[in-house]
Amino acid sequence: MATLTSDRTSAGTGLNTPLNLVATGWGLTSALVGLFVVCFALSFVWPAGGGSHAWIRLFATNPDNVLRTLVEGILGSAAAAWLTAMLFVPVYNRLADR
Repeated sequence: MATLTSDRTSAGTGLNTPLNLVATGWGLTSALVGLFVVCFALSFVWPAGGGSHAWIRLFATNPDNVLRTLVEGILGSAAAAWLTAMLFVPVYNRLADR
């Protein structure tokens, strides 16, 4: 029967190292840009799929021009990622210190 105790010493409670704003920003940027590119490619493979088109419309405004849509989507995804990081990291670091 498994127990809930461990022989390892606890790392302690509280925040040992706060989140890094730049690392979080780049991580979110790579995730959102990657998701956009996957959905953009999926919209050509499966044109009737609504999910990929909805994600593209979230970050791009001009669906008629393929190249402009790709550039707008990548820049919009990057901007959303950095805005999210700039809002999330300070709040998380402040609350995690409590």
